[in-house]
Amino acid sequence: MEKFEDGLKFAYLEVKPVIHTFVFELKKQWKKFVGFLVISVLIVVLQSFILYALFSDSLLPTTHSDYLSGGLIFLTSFIILFASCFFFAGIICAEFSDKTGYILFPKINKYKLIIGKYLGNLFLEAGVIAIFYFLVGFLSYFFYDQFSGTLLIRYFISFVFAFLYMIAMSSFVTFFSSFMRSVNVTIVSTILILFIGFNISQMFLMMLAPEIEPIYSLSYISTLITSILLIEFPDPNYSEISLQNFTFRTWLTPTIEMGLLVLFLYITIGFILAAYLFKRRQL
Repeated sequence: MEKFEDGLKFAYLEVKPVIHTFVFELKKQWKKFVGFLVISVLIVVLQSFILYALFSDSLLPTTHSDYLSGGLIFLTSFIILFASCFFFAGIICAEFSDKTGYILFPKINKYKLIIGKYLGNLFLEAGVIAIFYFLVGFLSYFFYDQFSGTLLIRYFISFVFAFLYMIAMSSFVTFFSSFMRSVNVTIVSTILILFIGFNISQMFLMMLAPEIEPIYSLSYISTLITSILLIEFPDPNYSEISLQNFTFRTWLTPTIEMGLLVLFLYITIGFILAAYLFKRRQL
């Protein structure tokens, strides 16, 4: 019994710095959370309520699933992307810009510090996503007076994919944070790559090699979050238009299996590289 209690006490002492850092990060980043929450609520009210309730209910999508899918587009295209860049840009590089990353004998293990900071920001952004999903789902019930069991399950699966997509985004930003010099440079760089770089590369790939699916692009993977809500999942997952001797192919969404694989690859590789570069930077 004493060994068990000693083990619990040891485990608590090991986890305690992470918990303290987690709580401190919540207090430190609450303004960002409130900012993105306000933006999210305004977007949901404008695109999912005022547009249909006050202007014209004739614009209301014919199916419940189409309403949910359309209501989540801003979340997948803008909110998760920008929130990830702002929440996770300072995970590692802030320690070096503030000179705390160079302390040889810190009072807290640096990896525990980074984990606590990461979990705190992850919790805050997950809160924004969860509230966005709740609001869109609640308003959809207001318009359609029902929420079938099958659609509810698919809505939950969509939320799981949104959560995994957020983690993949956070690993990408954390990786950049591990070698960038400042938080602002990390934010600008990751936004440019995620918001502009991936989309431009997809356009060039569509023109030069339309038969190649852009599975490397996180913006392309994000389409799975809304596509999974549609009554009929796109099959095939692309559309083609032929003009003279050239065929334009537009990739609509990855398959569920491919989406999961790419997300887990981003998460795994991003965190491994971030940890490796963080260690080298300390040395």
